[in-house]
Amino acid sequence: MIHGVLLLDKPKNISSNKALFFVKKILSPRKAGIVGVLDPLASGMLPIVLNEGTKLAKYIENKDKDYLVVAKLGYKSTTGDAEGIITLVNNNVSRKLNNIPLNSIADNFVGQQKQVPPMHSGLKVNGVKLYKLARQGISVDRKARVINVHDLKIISVDNDEITMKISCSKGTYIRTLIESIGDYLGVGAFTKELRRLRVGAFEEKNMITIDNIINNQDLILPIDEMIGDMDSISVTPEELKILRFGQPVHTEKFKNIDEIAIKNPNSNLMGIGKIIDNYIYPKRLMNFDE
Repeated sequence: MIHGVLLLDKPKNISSNKALFFVKKILSPRKAGIVGVLDPLASGMLPIVLNEGTKLAKYIENKDKDYLVVAKLGYKSTTGDAEGIITLVNNNVSRKLNNIPLNSIADNFVGQQKQVPPMHSGLKVNGVKLYKLARQGISVDRKARVINVHDLKIISVDNDEITMKISCSKGTYIRTLIESIGDYLGVGAFTKELRRLRVGAFEEKNMITIDNIINNQDLILPIDEMIGDMDSISVTPEELKILRFGQPVHTEKFKNIDEIAIKNPNSNLMGIGKIIDNYIYPKRLMNFDE
């Protein structure tokens, strides 16, 4: 049984849940889940955690992400992307851009800032997803959230389209960021194309298309790679049994550490723990025999 994370190259025009359905059909995992949903019109890296890898999803979801985005200027969309109702805002984008240096976009939008999540999103209010309310014509107040745009590079400009590479923190809505950039330029904008290139340390070259999963299962990343460079400690089989009963195990290696990878003598990841006053306590242990 495969335990780890599949970096799916999700194609455009299918939902993340549909992509997950295809993966389940091909691999038949006991458990599987999505880490970081992509909109149907977006493509690129969709991490899908498999079996015991589902226990480590949080170590991926909090990571920074890179996107390649094509912004269509001069228009606005009710959804912020090409799926919504699109209206013309400015039919003379070129003249407007001539008066604004494009490098000022990065100057104004790189850094920590507050962003109000869009109505067309999967966030929930009173247990109901916002996009379901939006489809009924209902708008509700949303709290602004702190995001961080680490980098923004202009790749190309083609008439009324700007291609950008954006590196940002978890929770950043690219559609909303593009709308803000359009407002800053005074012409309006929506996200025409969006592709996720990176999640944390996972790079584009590690992605697998749906058609290639069956022949490239060796590219599915093991659970060890999901926790990055977390400190680790080795325990004996006897100590692991004690931990599985929820009891602590003494160690001299660390005195106090909030999170540590627990490994067996063969350096295989067996779970995540914490150390308090030289005692290892289990937080989440793998169960490969389930």
